[in-house]
Parts: sequence; structure tokens; C-alpha cells
Amino acid sequence: MTNLTLENISPKYFTPRNIEQSEIWNKNISFLKGKKFLIVAPSGSGKSTLATAILGAHFQYEGNIKYDQQTVKNLHLEEIVKNRKDGVSLLFQDVRLIKNLTISENILLRVFNKDRKQFIPKMKEYALRLGIENLLNKKAENCSYGERQRSAIVRSLINPTDFLIYDECFSHLDMNNKQIAFSLINEVSEESGSSVIFFELNEFPFAHDYQILHL
Repeated sequence: MTNLTLENISPKYFTPRNIEQSEIWNKNISFLKGKKFLIVAPSGSGKSTLATAILGAHFQYEGNIKYDQQTVKNLHLEEIVKNRKDGVSLLFQDVRLIKNLTISENILLRVFNKDRKQFIPKMKEYALRLGIENLLNKKAENCSYGERQRSAIVRSLINPTDFLIYDECFSHLDMNNKQIAFSLINEVSEESGSSVIFFELNEFPFAHDYQILHL
């Protein structure tokens, strides 16, 4: 997938705050593969509604979302699921790790039917960068929320999609870990040619070159 397009999108069942001032709602926006975006989305702006709509998790919106030239509403469920393997992925705000699996088992679910052994060195490298290398054999339910967030970030990067979407993925990280995770996401996305779209309540408190859009 090289282009993710929003055509006059607005939520169907509620009106977000400041929708008239939004740079995204009711606008035509194209996210090109390889480009980086920070969507600043205060509470009540419909942030998670938009993020999950882009993933194809629901169709509770007016307008159209397109993967290249394909309208998501017109795709069969199997096609939407297939796009989640290579096209678009979302790190949900609640991270959604499987509690009774270990961190490494959760991370390696993202490689699907590929040979898991080839991803283990990369997993260990990313885990070391994020300071969770000693958690790989620990069950997710026994990890703190911040540890699970860092684990979910590794999972998102182990087999990256064309569009990597993050919904408040740093909310339980301190400033140092936030910057380390941000740098890792940048490095991996540049290597893979992926686009990154962050949804955050506020702008990042550190330097970056992302295009900022206000929801």
C-alpha cells in the first residue's frame, strides 16, 4: 500500500469537539507511504474513532477511507484482515497483549506464518533498546502497563506494515523511555520505508520533523 486517503470523513453518531477547526474531519487528506505524521487530538476529538476506522475495525463514519484506490467500506472482511498483515497496523491505546502469553510470544504473533526463528535476533535487539530484554519470557499479565507498552511497540516493529499507526503509545512512559521508543520507531520505519502516524493528546516535547495535523 502506498497511499492512505481520507475523503470527507466525519463520525456518524457523534460530533467531535472543534470539528469546524479540524484539519482532518471533513477534509481530503492523503498519507503517503514513507511520510511521518503527528496528529494532535485532544480528548473528545474522536481520536480513537478515527484510528480504528483507518484500521477497518468499524464503518461508523460518513465519507470514505481508501487503501490506494480501494474503498475500505467495499472490502470483504478477509481483505481487510489481509491488509493488516502488510498494509496498515494499529497499536491500540490499551496495547492488547494476550495476558497468558509471554512477551516474546506476543511479539512473535506479529510475524504470522513466517519463520519465527529469523525474527528472534531483531526482537532481542529491539527489546534491549527499550529496556525490556529481561521480560521476554515473562507473561504479559505480570508486567506493568509501561512494560506492556514497550513490548507492544516491539511487536509493531518486528514485521512492520506500510502504515504504522500509534494511538497514545507513550502514555505510560517517562521522558527518557519515550524518546528512546520514538527513535526506534523512526529508525525501523525508515529502514522499511513505512509511514508513521502518531495520535497524541499534545505535541511531542522534543524535536522532530513530523508533519503536525490537528484533529
